[in-house]
Amino acid sequence: MVEYSDIVKAYDRVTKYKNPTLLQFSGTLSRMTKNKVFLKPENLQLTGSFKLGGAINVMMNLAGKDRKKGVVTCSAGNWAQAVAYASGLFNIRSVIVMAKHASKTKIEATKGYGAEVIIYGENSNDVVSKAMEIASSEGLIYLSPFEDDFLIAGHGTIGLEILQEKPDTEVVFCPVGGGAFISGVAMAIKEKNPRVKIIGVEPENANAMWLSLQQNKIVEKEQVNTIADGLALKKPGEKPFAIVKKYVDEIILVTEDEIEQALIFILERAKLLVEPSGAVSVAAVIANKANINNKNVVSILSGGNIDLDKLLFFYKKK
Repeated sequence: MVEYSDIVKAYDRVTKYKNPTLLQFSGTLSRMTKNKVFLKPENLQLTGSFKLGGAINVMMNLAGKDRKKGVVTCSAGNWAQAVAYASGLFNIRSVIVMAKHASKTKIEATKGYGAEVIIYGENSNDVVSKAMEIASSEGLIYLSPFEDDFLIAGHGTIGLEILQEKPDTEVVFCPVGGGAFISGVAMAIKEKNPRVKIIGVEPENANAMWLSLQQNKIVEKEQVNTIADGLALKKPGEKPFAIVKKYVDEIILVTEDEIEQALIFILERAKLLVEPSGAVSVAAVIANKANINNKNVVSILSGGNIDLDKLLFFYKKK
């Protein structure tokens, strides 16, 4: 089980490989919501998302013999790019399985970072099965996108960054997919300051974590259908689910329209390009579904890898 000390160790390991993503104050959001709202722009990180810290921490903790074997994993795109980039840093072979509907931008970027990309299947279960099959047949090390302590600890470094830059933070909004990201962030922040409220945000159409918390067990959805492809998971990870139960205060659901509107808002008013998965946290802030006011709020923009044709489509709908 990952512990707070693991996150601190990860921070010391991975920070030198990352770009700083300093908080940006949003006057517009602050006036709209009667809070002081800051954006954590992980869309500006190397590879375009928060996942780099987790990927680097995993790679740095691989044994020498496992590095020589190479790794295989699966992803909707952001984890794929992070693993490809991190593998390149340490000269490790990487094979990434991505679903047929994966973003073209993310596929090409993953190839560009040097990974071998295999397009297979329709959903998260399909790509996991294929990646594990390849691990077995080729003798590669399978890297789980969710069920890995070093991964969660690496993601948690973003929580430490937030508190180091703004110690008076009172509320943090974080996107939720499989749960590895928010579990790391929540543990990092709550262990340092338990008074900070951690709010997860999921699309209504991909609310497996919300359903699991409601039923106090892992729930698998039959179908997910959301523009936030990075959050389109049928079920949460088991390790993240246990951490989320302990540290996360609330999960909020946002609609597809709210996600689209938030994405355009961020582009127009904050001058930041984010993908739908990265916009859900701001969608929740705008809708004020957490019913907060007069607080110091941080909204994490988890990634910015979006196909420009999708962006144009959203903009025309506005």
